[in-house]
Amino acid sequence: MNASELVSDLTIRIYEPPLASYRDDGRISDTSNPLSVVMLLIDYETECSMNGIIGYLGNSSGQRLPETIDALRRIGCPEHASTLKQIQATAASGGMTYAAIQLDRAGLTPFSITTFTGLHGDKWNDVSDFVDKLHDSVDWDAFWNAMVVFVGNHMEAIQRQM
Repeated sequence: MNASELVSDLTIRIYEPPLASYRDDGRISDTSNPLSVVMLLIDYETECSMNGIIGYLGNSSGQRLPETIDALRRIGCPEHASTLKQIQATAASGGMTYAAIQLDRAGLTPFSITTFTGLHGDKWNDVSDFVDKLHDSVDWDAFWNAMVVFVGNHMEAIQRQM
């Protein structure tokens, strides 16, 4: 298996046992572990692809934003990390933090379906628009290329934990 195939394999396997337990027990936050770096970044990319950067910030993966920024640096994407750091600062300055998003969600019944505006009103419209614009500058091709190189450089360590 080459590095690209391993990355592809991990995009599925990190959501299944035994790797899924890395989230539950907190090991995913250890950015000194190459597998954790890859898992953080796959979670980030998956959430952004499905629900955009705002969805990521409010999702359980978003609570690991500082570790995700570090993971981006570790794979060699300093510009992407800088953009995500700026997104973090912009969102926080507007009050749109993971904790604040979760506070609005606290009143929902399980499996409720709502929209961002339905849940939060218009209090974060300006911040959301700016965060989306910042995130539009991300070079996803560079991200995936750096991920493959990183995995290639850490294949043994990653495969030992699978």
